[in-house]
Amino acid sequence: MYYYTYPYWPQLQYTTSYAPTNVERSIDLNRAMGIQEKVLDALIEGMEGESEAIDFYTRLSAMAPNNEAKEAVIHALEDEKRHLDSFMNLYKRLAGNNPSYKKRRKRFSTFKEGIKLAYQDELEAYEKYRDDYLLTSDASVRDVFFLAMTDEIEHATRFAFVYQNLV
Repeated sequence: MYYYTYPYWPQLQYTTSYAPTNVERSIDLNRAMGIQEKVLDALIEGMEGESEAIDFYTRLSAMAPNNEAKEAVIHALEDEKRHLDSFMNLYKRLAGNNPSYKKRRKRFSTFKEGIKLAYQDELEAYEKYRDDYLLTSDASVRDVFFLAMTDEIEHATRFAFVYQNLV
């Protein structure tokens, strides 16, 4: 008998008259291990993205044409640092070792170009973290992705406002 839990993954429900076979236990264990691998991969991708954003926003803030634009970028920069720390800590807890990830560098030449790229990147990150959030029903894992997801959409909103107000 199957029942569904949020996020709607079928899970075996065992009654007192039925004990799971070794095959069923193995299937459940393999599914759990597959989910953990997906979560670890998502964390690595998240660390790469957050690391890139930290470098990008550090350079972008130096080019800001006014205090309002600079504050929006610095606000996002501080959040991205927090996300990177959260992803690294969760990875260490789940994997039992330190993560290794690639550092990328975003290219742009003007503040206007950079803020538009930042807006697009934040929307993509929001969608990615939304999907990552749905990988598991473990609340401690979901909380990390949920916070990052909600911050990313806030950053996109701020960047859209800054972009619209550039002269």
